[in-house]
Amino acid sequence: MKTWITIFFRAIAVIIILVLPFLPITESFFLPENQVNYDTFSQYIVLCVGIIAIGFGLVYFLKKTNSFSGWLFFMIGMIAIFPLHLGAPREDAQLLTFSAIEKFRYGMLLIAVLLLVLGGLKILADFKTTLGKITIAILAITVLLNIWDNFSSFIFSSKMQDWTASGKNADDFTKQFDYNIHWRTIARVLLYISAVLIAFVLTTYTQIRKWQLALLSIFSLVGATFCGLFFIKSDFQYYFPFMVPAIALAPSYWIGIMLLSNKNTLNKASS
Repeated sequence: MKTWITIFFRAIAVIIILVLPFLPITESFFLPENQVNYDTFSQYIVLCVGIIAIGFGLVYFLKKTNSFSGWLFFMIGMIAIFPLHLGAPREDAQLLTFSAIEKFRYGMLLIAVLLLVLGGLKILADFKTTLGKITIAILAITVLLNIWDNFSSFIFSSKMQDWTASGKNADDFTKQFDYNIHWRTIARVLLYISAVLIAFVLTTYTQIRKWQLALLSIFSLVGATFCGLFFIKSDFQYYFPFMVPAIALAPSYWIGIMLLSNKNTLNKASS
């Protein structure tokens, strides 16, 4: 009886932790029409920290291994909480007023990308096969493109400031700005591909179960497909949610949960 109760609570904990960073908890406090501003920013940070504390408590309850790579990948999801729920990025004249909040958004995403490369390289360091080398190469391209993606957004407000300093209207800036959407789309698609390849490597170490790899691959395939449709059709109905950087990082976050909660037979890749 005790075993079944434990299994039940573990199952509930798994479901909660899988979706925790993406639940619209903060939206209950900060409605979309009342986007986080300087007056409410500190409250928003405290709320996010509270959600992260819940996440750590749940993963501690689930934890069967102390995988260093697992913690790095898990932190990707925790970090992504901050930018994900800030609302749509400001791209009009309001950006000049709230540039610090927007820089915070993309700064957090840059940290998440760095966690991805650290965790990925830790896993792939001893995987010397051709597939391992290909995965490292794709991971490197993924990280470089996503660093460019988020850093270019990080300095977006500075470019707008230069635009207005020359006497031009701030609201006209985005109309002429080249977002290089093809490169940004590739950057998001590569996040899905890299996660699947890393997960595949982990199955060879029995760190991740095959059914977990299958589910991760299905989600990533759907995500990459919607990114492609957004690029081909230039229709923003395909942008949400899979082109959102924090959502594209979700498979990597789930890898962290798998590494920490699976009872692995090998610890080589995650120790």
